[in-house]
Amino acid sequence: MSSMISLHSLKKNSSGRIALLITLGAETVFFITLLTAYAALRDEVTWNVSHTLTRLKIPILNTIVLLVSIATAWYSTRAIRRDKQAPLKNGLLITLLLGIIFVAGQIYDFRNAGLQINDPLFGGVFFTLMGFHAVHVLAGVVFLALNYARAYLGDFSSERYETIELGNWFWYYVAGVWLVLFIVLYLI
Repeated sequence: MSSMISLHSLKKNSSGRIALLITLGAETVFFITLLTAYAALRDEVTWNVSHTLTRLKIPILNTIVLLVSIATAWYSTRAIRRDKQAPLKNGLLITLLLGIIFVAGQIYDFRNAGLQINDPLFGGVFFTLMGFHAVHVLAGVVFLALNYARAYLGDFSSERYETIELGNWFWYYVAGVWLVLFIVLYLI
């Protein structure tokens, strides 16, 4: 009987991972499509926002926030694999708070980007890219919050933590997409 439970658990875990990877693959295609549109329009219009250190301060801080959040997410996965509940909760909470700080930084940056969302070309693509990423960040924050709530209730153990892994994989993806967007939108 216990072997049937283990086998069932393995199948469930594998399907969750496969579903997440398929979803992230589809999302990657969408981001690549938007980045291609951005690249095509970038030379067609003038964006009078300079790439000075002052202008890049919030995006750079946001990048640092996400890089630190990757480390804390990894720390939480490592903790639960070792059945350490307090470090799991701490890692998830810090990652969650850093995600919220990132969202606040994005909102601030949106307001000061120098583009209008109703710009039919360049600004529209810029805000679509940033907005679509923001939706992913918010989804990641919700996923982290749910995982934190479940961790607080003691729902995870060293044998039962796939949801933590999947949530953190999604968070790593969000951070990876941000790094690409930061380089393409702000540095190139």
